[in-house]
Amino acid sequence: MDHQIILDLLKQCRARPAITCIVGEYLSLPDHNSSGKGMVAGGALSPLIGALYLMPLDKLMKDLQGSLGVRYQRYMDDFVIFAPTRHKLRKAIKQMYGVLDNLKVHVHPKKRFIGPTRKGFDFLGYWLEPDKPLTPSPVSLSRLIERSHQLHEQTADLHRLREYVCRWHQWHHGGLRGLTARTSSFIWAWQYVTKALRLNLAPEIIR
Repeated sequence: MDHQIILDLLKQCRARPAITCIVGEYLSLPDHNSSGKGMVAGGALSPLIGALYLMPLDKLMKDLQGSLGVRYQRYMDDFVIFAPTRHKLRKAIKQMYGVLDNLKVHVHPKKRFIGPTRKGFDFLGYWLEPDKPLTPSPVSLSRLIERSHQLHEQTADLHRLREYVCRWHQWHHGGLRGLTARTSSFIWAWQYVTKALRLNLAPEIIR
């Protein structure tokens, strides 16, 4: 992220000078070479600054909602754009790239999907399809198995592994009552992990 762009956005939001000063100092912490780019990974202010950075894109999409009929949802740096026709989507994408170029950021080529929603798509770890409940996306399931494998190799502790799968299951259903698939139960997640790791467990452990 470009530091000057962040500071300019704060001014546009009429942030107090003290806030702008704090953010400026925060941005300079890891910037030992004075490149004017980058930010502390996992820092307390990083999520807020990340949300601020794409506000110009939010404004563009709000304007296009009226002119092109697009729908847009964003969470941090993940966003989706819906349009009623392919022609209108192309127009929206062209203007989107113009905003991103001005912000000096790019769309990751491997995390981009353009196509009809009826085929389904991955967003925020969920697989979305019209008129169907939410299910874990293939990427989300792959990360579940990868992390479970690492945890099991490190400790070989089934209790810790089960706790991790339980937390993952709670995340998957958190705040989405009635929207997730009933088949995505904890038992299903636990059996999915143990099968992937080729663990032969007694029935009482599986339950």
